Amino acid sequence: MEMAAIDTDQRNGNLHIKIGGLFTPDTAAQLTLVMTRSYVGRGNIFIHTAALTSVDPDSQFAFNNLLGMSGLPRENVYLTGEKGLEISHDRGKVIVYKKRKRGHGGCGKCKNCSCDKKKAA
Repeated sequence: MEMAAIDTDQRNGNLHIKIGGLFTPDTAAQLTLVMTRSYVGRGNIFIHTAALTSVDPDSQFAFNNLLGMSGLPRENVYLTGEKGLEISHDRGKVIVYKKRKRGHGGCGKCKNCSCDKKKAA
């Protein structure tokens, strides 16, 4: 069974956690433990989920319960990425980044992007 990779980083007063691999109830327990040990009591906790390969259906319930027992401030926990929607706790906040067009479909970076118009010409 594949173990999840969990990396932490403190930036701008916030705890950033990157998690990858398979998200299971065991991973939820490991993540909660890492959060409890790494959180310094101020700022937000951002859990970046882009590198998750899949989410076990039971892991949301496990994560929610473990987070509730941890004493961590739930209102300061943010999950980022589409997989964050699958593991979000009851009062969870999820940030899903807007996909930008790249390549020949328009760059999405320009104000009033005309890259699509240039392609059609």
